[in-house]
Amino acid sequence: MEDSVRFELLGPLRAYRGLQELELGPARQQAVLATLLLAANHAVPASEIVDQVWGDEPPANGANVVQKYVAGLRRVLEPDRLPRAAGQLLTSTPAGYRLSVPPGGSDLDVFTAHVDEARRLRALGCRAEATAELRTGLLLWRSEPLAGLTGGYFDATRAQLAGDRAAALEEWAELELEQGREQALLPELSRLIAEYPRRQRLRAVHVLALYRTGRQADALTSYQQALQLVGGRPSPELQAAHRQVLQSDRPPPVPSVEAEPMLTHYWPEPVRGPLGWKGWTLKVAAALLPSVTLSIAAAPLIGGLAIRRRSWKLGLAALGYLVSSIAFFTIANKRVDSEDFVLIDGVAMTGLLLSTVVAGIQAAWLIAPRTRAAAPRVMVDLNSAPEQVLRTLPGIEPMHAVLIIAERNARGPFRSLEDAVARGMFPSPVPRQIADVVLVIPVQDAPKEERR
Repeated sequence: MEDSVRFELLGPLRAYRGLQELELGPARQQAVLATLLLAANHAVPASEIVDQVWGDEPPANGANVVQKYVAGLRRVLEPDRLPRAAGQLLTSTPAGYRLSVPPGGSDLDVFTAHVDEARRLRALGCRAEATAELRTGLLLWRSEPLAGLTGGYFDATRAQLAGDRAAALEEWAELELEQGREQALLPELSRLIAEYPRRQRLRAVHVLALYRTGRQADALTSYQQALQLVGGRPSPELQAAHRQVLQSDRPPPVPSVEAEPMLTHYWPEPVRGPLGWKGWTLKVAAALLPSVTLSIAAAPLIGGLAIRRRSWKLGLAALGYLVSSIAFFTIANKRVDSEDFVLIDGVAMTGLLLSTVVAGIQAAWLIAPRTRAAAPRVMVDLNSAPEQVLRTLPGIEPMHAVLIIAERNARGPFRSLEDAVARGMFPSPVPRQIADVVLVIPVQDAPKEERR
């Protein structure tokens, strides 16, 4: 649903309602949200939240502080909830606070689902499909998970999530090797080993990939390097890879398949550009409009913004501006023939002046927010653009362009942008900087022989 809230933990903590990013408040409030998200759909006692967020330095009234931050989160996550009404998304139970997150409601949940599906497909022998599932899940990682949240609990959680990502990368590398893609796999393996030097399953794939590309001496060197890092205690996978090299035990040849390199770096963060002269013009016009119209335009202007943003707080502000304007003009009309200046005149004029200034500042603040840097006006067809063109698009880096071309050649043209997402080319939803410049013109599938 468009109004449902979606959470992102695989990078800085974020929440979205539709395409609108929510302001999650101060760091401690975000830490409380992260604690509830990591135990989604389960009640978490206030005492446990205090332990995980504050560690060895809990506040004096921990339960009250947690309640304050929960109230702040409810205002953000459920802005239409009436005061003192029971929450639907973030609820209080006798056992503690419970955050309800539907399946697929967080990027961590989606990542886990893709990894589980990949393992199921691999067990059935569907290697290509399993590889695609892992690629799609790994593309969800933007940077270090829960970046910016401090404390022992979050450090331990980050380490656990990094291990989950490393395990998924190991399975992806093993599947690529099983499909005979060792030559294209080696550059990625070198980067992964530098990132995870003690992951022995990854090192075992590296040893075998070197050996199967005719680099037996390099394979033995990689094995010896691994032994030094793990204290001379190789895992069963690493021992098996070493035996294959020593015994010259080559597997049966695998039919040649074009490589599908893995995008191992994190998804790039959106780049926000300067405001620009149009933005400043809108801000100045919005600031002056209430003054020029003696606050008459303040209520419709803020009211329109309230409707657009679905904000009851802005709606109340618009109502306040309307009442202020009506009160001033009512008093002015009754005293139009009077030459005496009394207290009520001063109150009315002060109220009008304040509402005019505040409305102008508020409108200027809300209108024309900072936007992403202007994207090229040219739309690029994902089915026909060469690699050199794809590399120039915002949000698509060189390795990502290679991945798109490899997928297009191996499995045929994309039928739609949604099909590209389903095939692991982009995360869902597609980042706006990419959606603004990429389109898909469907073409009839060519015979496989013609695509090679």
